[in-house]
Amino acid sequence: GSRLLRGRLYAKREDEKLRAMLRLTAPNDVNGASYLMREGEKSDEMYVFLPALNKVRRITGGSSDGPLFGTDLSYADIKQIHNAFSGNQPVIEAAEKLDGRAVKRLSVVPHQEAGSRYSRIRAWVDDESCVALKVEFLEGNSVRKRLTGPAKALERSGSYWYLSEATMEDLKEGSRTRLKITGVKSGVDMANRFFDTRNFYVGN
Repeated sequence: GSRLLRGRLYAKREDEKLRAMLRLTAPNDVNGASYLMREGEKSDEMYVFLPALNKVRRITGGSSDGPLFGTDLSYADIKQIHNAFSGNQPVIEAAEKLDGRAVKRLSVVPHQEAGSRYSRIRAWVDDESCVALKVEFLEGNSVRKRLTGPAKALERSGSYWYLSEATMEDLKEGSRTRLKITGVKSGVDMANRFFDTRNFYVGN
């Protein structure tokens, strides 16, 4: 089976820390459901709002690896997609070619404080755009999830590069989630309320 979700993702940097908020608009049963992630020095703050409960819930500890709105992405995976790798200092393992592009393979161990299920995260980062074309999430020595995007999906908005499509696979469950970005606006001021824990889920 499959299900199509639509929504908007708002993101910005504040004091070099990532702020990201996702709000769903379709289908009707999840319209208004929202997720907020605020990057911290050692650990991140994550919150989710579900209209059916009319309540904001903070995501803590191992819950951060739970599925985001039923997809193969976890609450914590949003951060990796934005290339904001938290943990010990990332290590450059090798220079390689991926999909015809020069990339660097990076490896990072998540902070213990984050409570991540992953023992290591590897990313193949494009030299020109600094966008990850592939990310592997390891449990022990095995790859649990893999995020991939074709080089042809690299697009640019102003000075920012992004992947217009990607696929997240859960290799253990045998499921996958396809991501597609249909439009991007960059370099615009966004209201602080989008990233405020008290009212991030309110309005447009």
